[in-house]
Amino acid sequence: MKFSGVFQQAGLAAFMWAGLSCGVGYAAGTPLAPPAIHPANSWQGKSVAVVRVLDRLDAHVDVLKIPVGTTAHFKSLDITPGRCLQRPVTVSPDAAGWLELHDTHPDGATYKGWMLAAEPGLGVFESAVYDVRMVRCEGEDVAPAAPALPTPAVPVLKQPAAPDPSPYGGDAGATGRATPSGGAGAPQGAAPATPEYGGEY
Repeated sequence: MKFSGVFQQAGLAAFMWAGLSCGVGYAAGTPLAPPAIHPANSWQGKSVAVVRVLDRLDAHVDVLKIPVGTTAHFKSLDITPGRCLQRPVTVSPDAAGWLELHDTHPDGATYKGWMLAAEPGLGVFESAVYDVRMVRCEGEDVAPAAPALPTPAVPVLKQPAAPDPSPYGGDAGATGRATPSGGAGAPQGAAPATPEYGGEY
């Protein structure tokens, strides 16, 4: 009785392992759709621009949150964001702001154009007093709107093709070589008369 219980437990374990193996194999062979991502040139409009300003004279830094279409003041610098765009979450993060900058000092520097958070060197405010950098966009979604995410199709797995027939043709047998047709094969045990097998020279 004791041995019978052991055998029953072993059989149950083997059955469960076989079922688990089948399940894993089925899951591994199930095709999955690729992740949905926005096109690389997608942008989403936002209502607030976040800008960092440095005063080079006293090393004072301030981060300003400026609603689009309004003007903020940092000492003698006026900052007016016209637009603020950010990348959707499925692509590389970046933010772009259309900024109008004006130093009210006599002969103060001015700037009008795009500034990118990820590439600040593309839009530089050439001022001896202030350094301005785009940080990010915040607030509500406004135009332009990022396009809708596409729905990727689930790929269809092809069934494996049947193996190619033997390149030798005919009945390959266990050795993989076909028996020549139209004549008797070499007698069993006979070796070819070559120097390697000790035949006549």
